[in-house]
Amino acid sequence: MSKKYDVVIKSKSMGHGEDDEVLLEKLMVGFLHTLAGRENLPEHIIMYGSGVLLSCTGSDSIEDLKVLEEKGVKVLSCGICLDYYEIKDELKVGGVTTMAEVVEIMTTSDKVIIP
Repeated sequence: MSKKYDVVIKSKSMGHGEDDEVLLEKLMVGFLHTLAGRENLPEHIIMYGSGVLLSCTGSDSIEDLKVLEEKGVKVLSCGICLDYYEIKDELKVGGVTTMAEVVEIMTTSDKVIIP
C-alpha cells in the first residue's frame, strides 16, 4: 500500500449496534495498538465525537498514540469536542484541530480509513 492515507476516529469504540460496549471499546484499543506496530502508517489520526476520549487522561490508547506520534503521525483531536466534554486540559497526546483542518485533511487524502 503506497498511497497516503489518514485515519478518522469518530467514537471511542469500534463498531456499533447490539454488541457489548466494553467489547467495542476493546476493539478500538486493539485497532490503535495494531496500527502502531505497522510499517505503513497514516499521515494523520483525526479524532472527533467520543473518539477524543482516546487521547485524554484515562485512555488505554495513550501509549500507542504516543508511539504513532513519535513515528511521525500527526495525532489531532477536535477542539469543539474537547470543549463539549470539558476535557481540553486532559489531552495527553497530539494536538487540537479545527473543523477547517479536518475538512482540508479529509478532502485531500488519498484514502480515509474509519474503523
